Amino acid sequence: MKTCKHPYSDVCLLRPGESLLDTLRRGVDAMGGISKYVKPGDTVFIKPNLTAGMPASTGGTTDVYFAEAVVELVKEAKPGRILVGECSGNESRSIESLTNCGYIEMGKRQNVEVLDLDKAEFVDVHIENPRYRDVVHLPKSLMEADVFISLPVLKNHVSVGITVSIKNSFGLVPDDDKLNAHREGVVEEVLVDIAKARCADLVFADGRLGAEGIAGGTNFEKPIAANVILVGNDPVAVDAVSARVMDQNPCVRHIQWAAMDGVGNNDLDYIRLHGLSIEEAKVHFMTPAEEIMGATGGKVTLCDLRSCSKCRATAEGAMSRFSATPASLLEPVDVVYGPGEWKMPDPINPRTLLLGDCIREEYRSLGHWIPGCPVDAGAYMKAMSEFDVVCTKCMDAVEKYLESCTDEELQDLRVLAANRTVFRGERNKAAVDDLLLAIGDCQKGYCRNHARRGHKISDVDFDKTMVFLPGCPPTEEEIRAAFADALSRAREKHA
Repeated sequence: MKTCKHPYSDVCLLRPGESLLDTLRRGVDAMGGISKYVKPGDTVFIKPNLTAGMPASTGGTTDVYFAEAVVELVKEAKPGRILVGECSGNESRSIESLTNCGYIEMGKRQNVEVLDLDKAEFVDVHIENPRYRDVVHLPKSLMEADVFISLPVLKNHVSVGITVSIKNSFGLVPDDDKLNAHREGVVEEVLVDIAKARCADLVFADGRLGAEGIAGGTNFEKPIAANVILVGNDPVAVDAVSARVMDQNPCVRHIQWAAMDGVGNNDLDYIRLHGLSIEEAKVHFMTPAEEIMGATGGKVTLCDLRSCSKCRATAEGAMSRFSATPASLLEPVDVVYGPGEWKMPDPINPRTLLLGDCIREEYRSLGHWIPGCPVDAGAYMKAMSEFDVVCTKCMDAVEKYLESCTDEELQDLRVLAANRTVFRGERNKAAVDDLLLAIGDCQKGYCRNHARRGHKISDVDFDKTMVFLPGCPPTEEEIRAAFADALSRAREKHA
C-alpha cells in the first residue's frame, strides 16, 4: 500500500503566462524537478478529470492541452510507459468522454496509451483501518504503475465541499462502486480509503478555469476563471491549499480524515508554499449555498457557522433541489448549521431549522433543532414538511394512488414528487437507465438533468425509461394513466 507520508509537503502556486509546459516545469522544479518523481523506465499513470465528458470550457473537466503538457514534461524524465486513464462516471461511457474531450487524438500525437477504465481489469486492494470497507477496487494498470499523477480541476461540490485531487481519484473505481457510495452517503469515507490504497505522487491542478456554485458532477453552468495552477507532491496538501485559494470553508471531512490517517498534510505549518502566496492566488468561488440562495430568490437562507462537510452537504444538498423550482417553496425558510457564533436576525424567522449536534446549545430553542452527525436527510425534509414550506400536493396525490398498488408490480419503478423520492422498487437501482416516473411541475428540472447526465449512453432511449407528468397537481386520472404507462414499460423491459 502506497501513501504520501511526508514530514513536509510542497505546493507551488503559479500564474499561467509562458507556455503551459514551461509553467508546469517551473512548478515541479520548485519541488526538486520531474526527475525526482519519475525515473528512467518508470510506468507513469496519469488521471485527468473528465466528469460526464463535458467540454473543458465548462470548468468541469481537465483541458486536454493541459494534460498534453504534463505528458511532455513527464517524457523529459525518460519513462518507459505513459498511461492516461479515466472512468468518467455519471453513467457516461468513458470512451466517448475520452474521444469528445480530445484525449484519443492526444494519445496518438504523443504516442501514449489512453485507457478506457470502463473496460479495465480491477484488483482488490486491501487497506488497514478503513473509513468504509477494507477492500477498494482499483485498476490493475494503476496499481502496477510506478508513478501516479493526478490532473484535477478546481470545483465546488455540493456533496463534499470541494473536488480537487482527492475527489479526482473517485473516477478510478467502477461505476457501481460510485453509485453505491452515493446511495449509502459514504462518498467521503470512500475517497479516503481510495487515497490510502493508492495516493497520487504528483498533482497538477488546472485552476485556469474552474466551476463554482453547486458544480460537482451535475452542474456545469458556472465556470470561473481562477487563473491559477497548483503543482504539489501531496494531494491532501494540494486540496487544503485549494480550499483556501477558492475562498471556501476548509473544514472538509475527506481532507481532514486523509490527514488524520497519514495520507498527507492539511496543516499549513507543514506545507511549504512556493510561487504565489494563497492571498495572491485567492479567487472567491461562489459557494453552493450562495447559488442556492440566489436561485431561490431569497426564499432560502443558508447560514454556515464553520460547519464541516457532514451537515453542510445535507443542508445544501437538500436545498439544491429547489434551485430549479423555487415556486415549490411556499414560505421563506432559514437553515443554520455548524458550531460557530450565529449573528441572529431580528426577528428570527419562525421557520428556522438548526442542524447537527455541533449547534451551540443556546441556539437550539430558537428554531426547530434536528440533532445528528450528520443530520438525517429524511428528518430534514420531514421538518420542512411540518413547517408547511414545501408544496406537497403532487406527493399527497401520488401516495394516495400508491396505496392501491402492490410492491411486486412497482418493483422496477422509482417515483418522484415534491422534489423527493416517494417510492423506489427493490429492483430499481436509481441508475440513469432505470425506470423513472416523475410527477409534477417541480420535477421538470430534475428530468432535464437526469437525461443530460446520461446523454453519453447511446443505447438508452429516455422516451422509454422516463415518464414525466406535469401539473400541480395532475388529476387523479392523469396520475393513473402515467403509472399505467410506466408499468407497461416495465413489463416490456422484462418481456
